[in-house]
Amino acid sequence: MLVATKGGHTRTPGGWDVDGSPAYLKRACDRSLKALGVDVIGLYQHHRPDPKVPYEETIGALKDLLDTGKIRFAGISNADPGQIRLAHTILGDRLVSVQNEFSPRFRSSEPEIDLCAELGIAFLPWSPLGGIGRTGELSRPETILDSVAAAELELTAEELARLSS
Repeated sequence: MLVATKGGHTRTPGGWDVDGSPAYLKRACDRSLKALGVDVIGLYQHHRPDPKVPYEETIGALKDLLDTGKIRFAGISNADPGQIRLAHTILGDRLVSVQNEFSPRFRSSEPEIDLCAELGIAFLPWSPLGGIGRTGELSRPETILDSVAAAELELTAEELARLSS
């Protein structure tokens, strides 16, 4: 079993904010370890770049968590190609996933998908409509089976063209 979670979002009175500071990410990881009741988180992903914190500092915190054994692998979300390359430079093969929005209505992540394929990193698409990996979507057995079956789905050229338009 692989336990995966994210860190970097903070609740505010008005909703949500981001905190990519190394100190916050390390505290958030410690809270997740305790809440999940595990010694190591299999995949710890950073939610999104924080414009107030240099990205290399945020990724450095993930490296520290890897080096101390609190997380086994790292992932990043909402990253552009430059950020993916920087994270890969810092983390190497321990960067295993990128999770960006990608859906029929939002296809601008294609450069990130291509880069992930080049670097051997899994690309985990998310959609505001739900989909594989969304906790709420995986609570029903039928949805889990549908998600697993989707891995075997082969689209025709015509179907792919419709999705691209």
